[in-house]
Amino acid sequence: METVHVLHVSDTHLGYRQYGLYERELDIYRVWGEIVDHAVRERVDLVVHSGDMFDSSRPPPQAIREAVRGLQKLRSHGIPVVAVMGDHDVPKRRQLPPNALMDELGLARTLGLRGLYEQARVRTRSGLEVVVAGVSNQRGPGARQRLLDALQRLTTVDGSTAVLVLHQTLQEVAPEYELGLGELPRGYSYYALGHIHLHRGWRLGEAYAAYPGSPEALRVDEARQQPERYVLLAELKPSATVSLQRIRLETPRPQIVEEVEYTGGEELRRRLLGLRERLARYPPERRPLLHLTLRSVPRGEKTRLYRLAENLFRNVTLAYRLNIDVYEEELPRSLQNPGQIQVEEMLRELLRDPVLVQLAQRIIDIAGSGGTKSERSDEVLREIRKTFGLE
Repeated sequence: METVHVLHVSDTHLGYRQYGLYERELDIYRVWGEIVDHAVRERVDLVVHSGDMFDSSRPPPQAIREAVRGLQKLRSHGIPVVAVMGDHDVPKRRQLPPNALMDELGLARTLGLRGLYEQARVRTRSGLEVVVAGVSNQRGPGARQRLLDALQRLTTVDGSTAVLVLHQTLQEVAPEYELGLGELPRGYSYYALGHIHLHRGWRLGEAYAAYPGSPEALRVDEARQQPERYVLLAELKPSATVSLQRIRLETPRPQIVEEVEYTGGEELRRRLLGLRERLARYPPERRPLLHLTLRSVPRGEKTRLYRLAENLFRNVTLAYRLNIDVYEEELPRSLQNPGQIQVEEMLRELLRDPVLVQLAQRIIDIAGSGGTKSERSDEVLREIRKTFGLE
C-alpha cells in the first residue's frame, strides 16, 4: 500500500516583529523559507498548516509577499497546501482575512473560510487523495461546545488516508483548554494541531496527534523550554500514522536564557565576562538574543549593572533583555548606631567585596588629600582603571 508524506507546520506568525526589531521580522521570513525548502527537498506529498500563518489579520505587505513567494514555490513543485484559520488569522471585525487571498489564488486551501468546519479531498503531489478536515479556531464563551458540535458533523473517514487539522488547546497541555485528547474523533490517520508553540505529541490508537510548535521561539519562556524548533514529517496510510519524524530547523536565531545569582561585584563580573565570550563565538549574522536575569541584587548595584551589561553585550547580541531582581537590604549594623560609625566596617557591609572595599577606601583618601580637583579626579580614574585591569 502506498503511503502519503505530509509536512506539518504551524504558528509561523509571518509579520511578527519581536521587541519591535525589524531583524526579528526578517528571521521569521527566513525560517519560513527553510520550511518551504524542506518540503521541496523531501518531495512531500502535502503541506498542512495548522493555523496562525500570519501574526495578524492585517499583516504588513511584506508578510503577504513572503507567504505568496513560499506558497508559489510549493505549487510549482506540485505540492498542495491546506490550512486552517488560527486565532491570529481571524479578523476581529467583519473583514476579509489574508488567508482568503491565499485561498482565492489557489496557493493554500483554507478550511473554515466558508463555514465553521470544512472537509476536502485533496489530490497530492504523488496523485494520491487525502481527506483533510478542519475547524476554524474557536475561542470565548461557547467555544468548546461549538467545536464538539463541528467534530460530530464531520463525515466519517474510515478507510481513507485522512488528516484532522485544529488550532486549539488540548487539556493535556494547558489548564485553559477547549478539547481533550479523548474527545477527538477516531478514524483519522493524523491529527495536525496548532496554537501551542512547543512541540508535543501523543499516540491516539494507530494514529498520532501532535503540535510541531512555532518555528521560532516568540517569547522568553518558549526559548527557555525548547531552544530547538521543529516541523513534523508524517508518513500516513488509511487510519494510521506509519511514522512521525521531527525535522530540526537550522535558521531560527539562537536565544540564550540565563539566570545569575548576585555573589559580589568581582565574581559577578567574571561570570558575565564568561557569558560574553560564549556570545562572541556566534558569527555576526547569527548574533543571538540574550534574556538575562540577575537575582538578589542590592539596590545600589542596579545602575552599575545596567552599564556593565551595556558595555559587555551590546556588540555581541542582536538585542539583550536585562531583568534585575532587587532585594531590600537591612540598614548595615555600622549605621544603626550613628555615634559609632566605622568607615571600613560600613564599606565591608555595603560592598561585600574586598577589592571594592579597598578601592573605596583609596578614593576616600584621595578625596581628602591636597591638590586641585582635576588632579584628584585624575588620580581616582587611575585607581579605577588599575583595579579593573583597564590600563
